[in-house]
Amino acid sequence: MPGWAGPPPLLIAVTVLGILVAPAVSRADADTSTGDRAVTAGSLVAGEVATTPAVPTEPVTPSSPPSALPSPEPTDEATLEVPEPTAEPTAEPTPEPTPEPTPEPAPKAAAPQLKPRVIGVATFNQYVALDTDEAMADALAITSRPGVSIIGWQEGYSAGPVYQMLAERGWATKRYVASKGARELAVSWRKDEFALAGSVLHKLADGVAETDGLYPFGTRYALRVTLRDRATGERVSVIDTHLPQRVEDLDNPGTWNTTKNAIRAGRQLVGLADIWGQAPGRWVVGTGDYNIAALADQRARNEGGVVTTYAGIARSSYSVLGFKDLHPTHPTSGRYIDYVHVAQPDLKSGRIELVSQRTKRGLNSDHRPLVVRMRLS
Repeated sequence: MPGWAGPPPLLIAVTVLGILVAPAVSRADADTSTGDRAVTAGSLVAGEVATTPAVPTEPVTPSSPPSALPSPEPTDEATLEVPEPTAEPTAEPTPEPTPEPTPEPAPKAAAPQLKPRVIGVATFNQYVALDTDEAMADALAITSRPGVSIIGWQEGYSAGPVYQMLAERGWATKRYVASKGARELAVSWRKDEFALAGSVLHKLADGVAETDGLYPFGTRYALRVTLRDRATGERVSVIDTHLPQRVEDLDNPGTWNTTKNAIRAGRQLVGLADIWGQAPGRWVVGTGDYNIAALADQRARNEGGVVTTYAGIARSSYSVLGFKDLHPTHPTSGRYIDYVHVAQPDLKSGRIELVSQRTKRGLNSDHRPLVVRMRLS
């Protein structure tokens, strides 16, 4: 038998077997989709090489739309608050300040009612030509009377010893001694009734020198002394002054003379009116030698005189109580030229009521002191 010249029989068998098996394997691969079936080691077909089994995967589910906030994980707490997301902080606009409402003005407190008490206020020109003994005798005659509480002095240029004597008898005195014109004015008071609360000296008019006028006089001032009433704690201001001489026309009483003195006196009165308007205290009174006849001035209503300048500001005891049974304060001329004034608002409100007035005769001075009793409340 001739020999087989083709491929070895074993090779032919293997080839045929491969042709038969290959279509089956291809059909199996085509029926398997990734993720639908797991390939395990026990399902290997004989003759295949084992491979690393595939990792099983969770089925993919469609993603739900994202929510605004993630759901909180459950906790053991009853509630877990999830803060809302916050935007970047922005500067708040500064609010316009709300204006405070304007408070209604508080009603002005009425002056407290006080138990009325009566005091005596005196004015006295001591006359510069008196010696010390004569001046002391006059001062004792006034201050020894219990009805006098306050005194305004004029022409006390050299009255230092008089005031020292009074200090030993329960009186205190305020004066300024820097100049001769300042030294002439002083205010004294009973220390058991009043205490000093303040004082000021106002220059009001220049004097007239001997070479400049027929009737020379020194610089004129007003002394304002404020006292505290020990009984009530309230204050009283005393305004003391001395107008120049030769200011009234005695041929036409109540009118100005044609002298430089009269011109300076008019200026002095204007300054005095301002002082009255600024004086502190519950009560304001005034003392002084004005060298103008009160009765004639009231009748004449002299322009720039005492009555017209003080209108609405102060009233004299003469204008309130009259002149009946009252002796003139300047006996030589028969005129009432020494004054006690009271602030017009005090009279109108009833804080001061004038009770009586009198002059004291028999003293050494060329003037008589005028003492005015007044009720304070």
